[in-house]
Amino acid sequence: MTRIKMRKLRLSDYVLIIGFLLLGAGVVLNLKEMDELANYFLIAGAVVVIIRGFIRNHEK
Repeated sequence: MTRIKMRKLRLSDYVLIIGFLLLGAGVVLNLKEMDELANYFLIAGAVVVIIRGFIRNHEK
């Protein structure tokens, strides 16, 4: 039986998860035809994922 080695999540990993949650919420709102609110969630999620790239570069 092999053991799976777990690594600690870094700040950039948490930011990426938050970004994907925002994008997912935007998709759900878009499907519910709440277009104005969905656009804000989609834009916020995209910005958070882009910011994650800058954070990840500083972690290395």
